[in-house]
Amino acid sequence: MSPYPLDPVRAVGPMRIVLTTYPSRSAALAAVDGALARRLAACAQLVPIDARYWWKGRIASSSETLVLFKTVPKRVGGLFGYLAASHPYDVPEIVEVDVPRVAPGYLTYLSETLDKNSPPPPLGGGVMRPAARRGRGAKAPGRTRAPHLRPSR
Repeated sequence: MSPYPLDPVRAVGPMRIVLTTYPSRSAALAAVDGALARRLAACAQLVPIDARYWWKGRIASSSETLVLFKTVPKRVGGLFGYLAASHPYDVPEIVEVDVPRVAPGYLTYLSETLDKNSPPPPLGGGVMRPAARRGRGAKAPGRTRAPHLRPSR
């Protein structure tokens, strides 16, 4: 059992990036085409990379293709399932990154592409974060605006 949590506890953003790597560009393109056809992601970017990593007690290296899928929170579970079931690696790296701020136009593109029945994105393209809690005995922040200046005579 892993000591690391499996569910994102503090994910609050309106967008997610899911990344994974493939042994070849053709394998990556097949995964991207499958995810797009299932509307699990709105788009994906493929980037050739050189990887170095521990594998079976030794440091290994290979050329891979990194794929960055752009999606919305409610599609992440389906995308993870699809990628895990179809991935050629024994232990695929499939990682979700919470994106707390997104340009309004891009957020609209995501919601219209992946779920035409979704409500419009919030104004400002992001989610308001709750205010941080102050410790016991901490004072409220001071004035944040400049004091009114009287014209000199």
